[in-house]
Amino acid sequence: MWQLTKQEQLVLLTVLTLLLVGACVKAYRLSRPPVAVPSSSR
Repeated sequence: MWQLTKQEQLVLLTVLTLLLVGACVKAYRLSRPPVAVPSSSR
């Protein structure tokens, strides 16, 4: 198996965490109905 340094492990963990959070946010946004944005009245 690979021997990663502590800094490489931290970078890999950070990237994987961000990918997981992005996937969760995408799934959450797809499961919610779109919110109508009110047009600004002037």
